[in-house]
Amino acid sequence: MYCYRLILLSIFFCFGIELKAQENSISQIGEVQNVLDRPLNNISLNILGDASILSINFEKQYLVRKSFILTTKFGLGYNQEFRLCIFGPCSSPAENYITIPHHFTANLGNKRSFFEIGLGGTILLYGETSDPYIFYPIIGYRFLPLKSNNLNFRLYFLPPIQFDGPFGHPEIAFIPLGASIGISF
Repeated sequence: MYCYRLILLSIFFCFGIELKAQENSISQIGEVQNVLDRPLNNISLNILGDASILSINFEKQYLVRKSFILTTKFGLGYNQEFRLCIFGPCSSPAENYITIPHHFTANLGNKRSFFEIGLGGTILLYGETSDPYIFYPIIGYRFLPLKSNNLNFRLYFLPPIQFDGPFGHPEIAFIPLGASIGISF
């Protein structure tokens, strides 16, 4: 129940940030025009990270200033149960999980290169787990294009804050490093 309240709170917070970001971007008339006209949506493929082995995500960016961007992301992914069978095959197949990764981050940088810091979480669906919500901080680097239909790239680190199992979760393969490549529009 706690994780659902956290998700609803973050969604309401994002809508409030969107309104403030739109006000600020309209008032910055003297800024470089191509930076202000950058694409603010992207669809990306994540490999590892976000408590998923693989995920596809939609991300919305909110231009606050030319060097400060807020982002929200929601996605759908896949993960498996963490298993380590050293002396032969495992007795049963690994359990599969559907994941719903999401995050809210602040990005500081110049035209295309940004340092990212924020908070994220992943909901684990379709799989038996003792902890269906994973919460984590995010530290990363992202490369954002200035024109639509160009590639964006992201590398990030998720320091685990739970220490119940391998890399911070008792059941899944939680990899604290991830990469993302996508198309901005």
